[in-house]
Amino acid sequence: MVEEFPYYRNRWGYMSAALLEAGRLIKARNLTTALELGAPVRPIIVGAHVMDYTTRPEFDASVPVTTHDATVVPWPFADKTFDLFLALQVFEHLRDRQPEAFREVRRIARHAILSLPIDWEMDDPTNLHHMIPEERVLSWFAPVVPTRTVEVVTGRRRRLIYVFEDLPTP
Repeated sequence: MVEEFPYYRNRWGYMSAALLEAGRLIKARNLTTALELGAPVRPIIVGAHVMDYTTRPEFDASVPVTTHDATVVPWPFADKTFDLFLALQVFEHLRDRQPEAFREVRRIARHAILSLPIDWEMDDPTNLHHMIPEERVLSWFAPVVPTRTVEVVTGRRRRLIYVFEDLPTP
């Protein structure tokens, strides 16, 4: 995929770590449905449904896409529609609506994997990736605690992948 879509070149480290976690869950729990929020070119899980605030011409017409802004709740899916939810480097883009979005994740999915930039020092302090502390991220998920956390460091960039199993319905 990196050769076909250069976008992934500097992102494959954390994406492959998230995909490994997803594969473990899929195999252990016999998961069959997935929703990926904001997939940049295509979902990393074959057959996953995608939700994004806009349509992307890069997507293959066979990829099921729901156009919906994740900051607007409720999301257009029934309770526990998906076995797995993925959001890789997306939640930081939801302005101040992360807690509401995570409640929707709990409502529509049984398990979730989210990756986020942690403590990135950006040249522009107004950049939405600038200095997001892990404590703030965990507050977005409260009262739910991740089942496990995987750290991925590439260069000076630290990302944490949060894995949630058996999400409680809000």
